[in-house]
Amino acid sequence: MAGPDRTVGVLKLFTLERSEWTVEDAAVALHVSTSSAYRYFSTLTEAGLLTTVASGHYTLGPAIIQYDRQIQLTDPLLNAAKPIMADLMRFAPPDSTVLLCRIFRETVLCVHQAVEADRPARVSYERGRPMPLFRGATSKIILAHFPLRDMRRLYESHHAQIMEAGLGDGWETFRKAMAKMRKAGHAVTYAEVDPGRIGLAAPILEGHGRVLGSISYVVPEAEQRAVPRLASLATAGAREIEQNMQVSSNQVAREADDHFGPLTLKQSSRV
Repeated sequence: MAGPDRTVGVLKLFTLERSEWTVEDAAVALHVSTSSAYRYFSTLTEAGLLTTVASGHYTLGPAIIQYDRQIQLTDPLLNAAKPIMADLMRFAPPDSTVLLCRIFRETVLCVHQAVEADRPARVSYERGRPMPLFRGATSKIILAHFPLRDMRRLYESHHAQIMEAGLGDGWETFRKAMAKMRKAGHAVTYAEVDPGRIGLAAPILEGHGRVLGSISYVVPEAEQRAVPRLASLATAGAREIEQNMQVSSNQVAREADDHFGPLTLKQSSRV
């Protein structure tokens, strides 16, 4: 790993299981010299990404909170989805949650929840918590829209987990299961993540069909009769989020043209 890569590697050391590190311990974990580790820690501390909590001990720094606020205010997917999620909650059964999730490496992250007023969400998909890619409607509908080459790569490296999740005991059965889910346009699972809860999810796609994430209902198992209606609502909500993102993207492009003028062919050749 090059220097910048190892600097990023330092941040990956900080987990819920181990939230504090010393330079010396990090050097051992990263297989670098103590002096090199010190440079990485110094760079991250100066940027506010790490901070000292005791003599020689570091934890994640306040800049991460600042960046989180920036994401909350400026993320195109989040801004496009929030009003739709609030609207979807109006049609949800009591004790339900609406989730907005996106893919992150080989996990799925919740980036926003909509819940009833004064009622906490009863779901494992907490904001920022990595969740399995092979379990639950929220994750499975994202997986079903992966490009075939990525799906094959995942199968080859995680075939045991895929089989355990009931998604197929071989590549062909897995591929067909994903194709069937993709054709249906939504996924429904029962108590795969949280006991007594039904998950219903629809994919959120960008213009070229690349999957960005999913919008989901998580409802009590007693609401089985509402599943078809809620699946349709989630699918319609996903399409509206996509439209909102496209409108926002077009507006940004128009504002750029108004400010800089349209980019001519001669200009573009110099960029």
